[in-house]
Amino acid sequence: MSNKPQTLPIKFAESVEFTVPEFDTRPSVHLNFSSIKEGEKRLIEAQLVNPATYSELEFCYNEGYREGRTNLSVIGYEVTQAERIVRKIRGEYILDEYPGFLKERGLKDNGANREAYLERQDDYVAAVERVAMLKALEHLLEGKVKVFENVCRYMKKQMDILIRSGINSNKY
Repeated sequence: MSNKPQTLPIKFAESVEFTVPEFDTRPSVHLNFSSIKEGEKRLIEAQLVNPATYSELEFCYNEGYREGRTNLSVIGYEVTQAERIVRKIRGEYILDEYPGFLKERGLKDNGANREAYLERQDDYVAAVERVAMLKALEHLLEGKVKVFENVCRYMKKQMDILIRSGINSNKY
């Protein structure tokens, strides 16, 4: 028998990071998804929640929720900045180059011609795609946050049912 003290293995969440690449004047943004992924891995455990596991699971899901909300805030700001860049690029093309394009081609100004002209400009298309990518990421994160909200609500109801049923919780 060894006199060495027993230690419990400490489980660290794997590092999961998502990088939104730099664009125009915006620097790249690094988002941490470690707690979100850890919470998602443990979602199935919510089905078997009991008084012994409740606090640890709730902590895990709340960490995922907080990380998701933090990332949502960052992405929301990036969406606003990307939309500003789209407006700036659009304004530059419409005010500076579009009138010359109309004269050169002998066309009249209308919405279809403006949109067709803008769709041929690579930097404008890239900016619009940036907005779409960020909004897709925003919707993905909103869904993850909602899942964590719902699973915590479910676990709380399960604990309430257990307590009200009079089952001896000392066995946990």
